[in-house]
Amino acid sequence: MSSITLGVLMLLCGLAFDVPRRPNLMSAEWRTNVLEPIAIGSLAWLAPRLGGIPEWLHRTSRYLLAFALIVFGIAHFQVLTFIASLVPGWISWHRFWTVFFGVAFISAGVSFATGFLQRWAALGVGLMFALWTVTIHVPPLLGAPQDPDKWSDVFIVAALWGGSWALARDLRDRKDLSLGADSNRS
Repeated sequence: MSSITLGVLMLLCGLAFDVPRRPNLMSAEWRTNVLEPIAIGSLAWLAPRLGGIPEWLHRTSRYLLAFALIVFGIAHFQVLTFIASLVPGWISWHRFWTVFFGVAFISAGVSFATGFLQRWAALGVGLMFALWTVTIHVPPLLGAPQDPDKWSDVFIVAALWGGSWALARDLRDRKDLSLGADSNRS
């Protein structure tokens, strides 16, 4: 029940507080302030062992997560130079990695939308967020531990990381063969 409550809270906060102030779907603010909470809420609804959620909520959360991931991927191409500048200097090929992760986001979104290879998508997105936590978000936090925005960044990416891997484990435990949407329901 707490997962459903968290999902509802994240969705309502994003829709009630942020959508009216930021109506431009492809703006950076909209992606950050609206879609990140919706993605976290969707992962909460898809939480492991929840099992008792209605089919419509399961399907809706899959589609909301898919939509968020696809928009995140498109953003990697829209603001390629800015996102590439976030990659630490010790990592080579900043633009390549930005494009690579943009394609990964879009691919994972399509996977969740279609129900095809969902477990692999959850594992891949979780790994991506894990890498970003360690390489992109924690170092700035260590340099400015008093900055609440840095803490927020770490908690958001950690929630997306943990939620993705929890979903991947749940799909594995259901003996998911990742060959279709129906194989992902108990």
